[in-house]
Amino acid sequence: MASSIGVPKHEMLSLIREVQSNQLFNRQLSSICQVNGLKSTGVKADLQRRIITLIQESSVDPSRFAQVKQSVTNAYAQRNGTATATTTATTTPIKPRATSSAAPNIHFSLPMPYGNGASGMSQGFGAPRNNIMSTPALAFKTSPFYLVKTVIGEVRICEAMAQHRNTITMHMSANNFPALQQCLADTSYRVLIFCAGEAIGVQDIAFPHQSEIRVNGSEVKANLRGLKNKPGSTRPVDITQALRLKPPNYLNTIDFTYALTTKKFYILANLCQVYAVAELAQGISTRSRIPKDSVIAELNKKAQDPDVVATSSVLSLKCPLSYMRLEVPCRGMSCSHIQCFDATSYLQLQEQGPQWLCPICNKPTPYEQLAVDEYVQDILNNTPKSLEGVTIEPNGRWLLKTEEPESNNFPSEAFFDDDDDDAIEISELANIPVRPVDKLPTPSTPSRQNGGGTKRPAPVVIDLTLSSDDEDDEPIERPLKRQSTVANGYHGPSSLAFPSMPSPGLPPF
Repeated sequence: MASSIGVPKHEMLSLIREVQSNQLFNRQLSSICQVNGLKSTGVKADLQRRIITLIQESSVDPSRFAQVKQSVTNAYAQRNGTATATTTATTTPIKPRATSSAAPNIHFSLPMPYGNGASGMSQGFGAPRNNIMSTPALAFKTSPFYLVKTVIGEVRICEAMAQHRNTITMHMSANNFPALQQCLADTSYRVLIFCAGEAIGVQDIAFPHQSEIRVNGSEVKANLRGLKNKPGSTRPVDITQALRLKPPNYLNTIDFTYALTTKKFYILANLCQVYAVAELAQGISTRSRIPKDSVIAELNKKAQDPDVVATSSVLSLKCPLSYMRLEVPCRGMSCSHIQCFDATSYLQLQEQGPQWLCPICNKPTPYEQLAVDEYVQDILNNTPKSLEGVTIEPNGRWLLKTEEPESNNFPSEAFFDDDDDDAIEISELANIPVRPVDKLPTPSTPSRQNGGGTKRPAPVVIDLTLSSDDEDDEPIERPLKRQSTVANGYHGPSSLAFPSMPSPGLPPF
């Protein structure tokens, strides 16, 4: 893609269209490749892609672009008008091409191969050539976790398949795509598979609902759906570990199988430089911050609002995502709350499923708007590691959060010691009349009234017509039903005579 100081984009696209047209035959295309140091053998589509890639790379250098354009113009001038063209069999040495200095700033995925692509073999399964995207660029939303360096191969069109399955096959090797050698020298360079549901405009990564990726026959385990009902939460698929880049001539096969789609999808492979969460968290710590004085000023402003009753509040020093103590306290620049979340925990969450929403207020919080809160950082630096929260006064002054006294949570000791109201003295029990316990007669006990020893005693009739005054004056004496034969410690009235009592006050055994 042309930069601001390079060739105008419309001029680059115009030259690409000239090469893509069918007016140039293999002989003229091979001549253009020979003049510019490219491989001059292959089918017509291979020759066109090599030239188009050269045009795109030279668009940042006007002088180099002018040379390429002149070679295309000369090829048109040399065309003899015959309807048949033969492919040249001569092979010229391939001159190494320097990578453009503007490559790290590329945000578009270009549909043309880098280097000497083996796109003639990339169709597979007898797929027609028209499933290659002819537009010059496919744009995806940028991410802090990776930076697109260059394209490996071309953009492939996945036609709608409402009833059947379909497989798109791509091939790549280190010889055909020299940029892949960087994956061997630097582990931060990875080959990622991108997919989009549209071709126009900046796109989210989106794979068909039912799809899978296989590299050299082995399935790549990856989440191709993202979070449920969350567009934009899908990540590109890293296939670097499944690729065989040694020996350089080994031809890797990437199969993308999908089914039950009602629209087209567009898939391609990009060489990207990825960034770890630790690197991004460190980047947040070293860039823009939220000053401590601005936080205190905001607290005082809220306290002076006549419509708000200013009271002290508790600030938690634990991350709401990991429930661990904050290490790098950050929040979005547009967030109005003081509560922070840990930068590492937030980035780990976004790496799994990018949503970029504040976990506290749910406002959009992209990576570029994250900043360290110096007010909370100062509290963390001046409090013990075991402290989980502090009390914030309306004026911005913070205090250690103290535990509430036990009297608010548990009864006092006096509650357990004061037993005057609930305890019952044993001496009071002596004044309570005890009724003798009736027990069934034993076999040795004489039967009462004609020997009926198993009958229940006659029920006691209580006269409810008596007043309470009469009951107090003259208590009712219940008649003695039968003689007690059990030693229960009860002394009956002195007027009762117990026959055959061996000693006074004790019932016979």
